[in-house]
Amino acid sequence: MELSVIIPCLNEEQTINVCVKKALKAIKILRIKGEVIVSDNGSTDKSREIAKKAGAVVIKVKEKGYGNALKKGFDKASGKYMIMGDGDDTYDFLEIPKFYRKLKAGNDFVIGDRHKRGKIEKGATPLSHKIGVPVLTFIINHFYNIRISDSQCGMRGITQESYKRLNLQTTGMEFASEMIIKASKLKLKITEVPITLYPRHGSEAKLHTFKDGWRHLSFMLTQGTNYMFIYPGLLLFLLGVLIFILLAPGQFEIFGRVLHYHVLYIASIITITGYNILIFGLLTKQYSSIEEFTKPDWITRFVKKLTLEKILSFGLLILFISVLLFIYTYIKWSQNHFGALLDSGHLILGLTLFILSIQTIFAGFFSKIIELKK
Repeated sequence: MELSVIIPCLNEEQTINVCVKKALKAIKILRIKGEVIVSDNGSTDKSREIAKKAGAVVIKVKEKGYGNALKKGFDKASGKYMIMGDGDDTYDFLEIPKFYRKLKAGNDFVIGDRHKRGKIEKGATPLSHKIGVPVLTFIINHFYNIRISDSQCGMRGITQESYKRLNLQTTGMEFASEMIIKASKLKLKITEVPITLYPRHGSEAKLHTFKDGWRHLSFMLTQGTNYMFIYPGLLLFLLGVLIFILLAPGQFEIFGRVLHYHVLYIASIITITGYNILIFGLLTKQYSSIEEFTKPDWITRFVKKLTLEKILSFGLLILFISVLLFIYTYIKWSQNHFGALLDSGHLILGLTLFILSIQTIFAGFFSKIIELKK
C-alpha cells in the first residue's frame, strides 16, 4: 500500500461523499495503490453509510475527540505515506498529489499553507481564526525553532515511519500542535505546500475558537518547559540572589536612593518564588522524559544525574547554613539584651534558606516517586 488518506468524520453526510470520491480520484491520478479511511467519531446521521458506499474503509471511534479519531485512523492505515484532511470539504482532496510528491521527494512531514502562499476563500474562516492562527503559529515557531506559515492547517501528510516515531498522546484539537512540536523536536524534515481553504457547507464547525485555542496554547506552553518554567524560574531566582548580594554590606545605593535590609523581604519572596518555579520545571522535565513526551536536552540529562541522595545532601546543606544563620542572629539579639532586632538581614536570609531547603528535600522525594514510573 503506497498511500492512505485519513478523514476524521462527525456528522458530515452532506460532504463526506465528495471528500471520499476526490481522494480516490487523486489516488487514481497518481496511479498508485491507495486507500481512503474514514474515521467516524460517533456520527448520528448517515455519514458512515455514505462513506462506505463511496469506497472508503470506515472505522468507528468511540472515544470522542479530533485527536482520537485521527490516531485510530493512522493506526488502521497501512500506506507508506499518509495524508489527513477534514471531511467537511473545506480542503480539496484533489490537492493530495502535492503532498504525495513532497513526501516521495524525501520529506518526512508536509503541512498545508493557507496563509502565506495559499488562499482562503471568502467566508471560509471567521475573524477570530484569522487572528488566532497567526498568533499560535508565531508562538510555535519561536518556542520550538520552526519556520512554518500555518501551524493549524488540517491537511497534512506524513510518512508511516515518522508517524510512529511521534508517539502522539493528545485527544482533542491540540493534536495538530502536538504533531508539529514533536516533529520539530525529532528534527523531521518538514515542508509546506500552498493549498486553498473553502467555506463550509452543511455541517456544523467542530472547532470552538476559544476553548480549542486555549487547548492549543496550553499544550504549547506545557511542552515548552524551558519557556514555561526553567527560564522564568531561573530569572526570578537569580534576581533575588543578586539583591541579597548587593545588600550584603547592609545597604546599597541606586539612582541616588539608599536601600536598606528591608528590601531583602522582597528579595526573599522573589528568590523563593523563582526557586519553586525552577523545581516545577525540573520535575516536569523528568516526567516528560520518562513518558517520552519531549526529546531529552542538557537540562534533562542534568536532572537524570540528580539522585535522591544528592538532592537530600544539597537540601540538608542549605538547612545547616540556615540554622547557623539563626544561631548567629540569636547571638546578636542576645547581645542587645533581646531588645529591638536592629538588623534582621541575617534572619531574612536564614528564613529564605530554610524554606529553600524544605522545598529541595521534598522535591527530592517527589522526584524519586516520578522515577518509579520507569
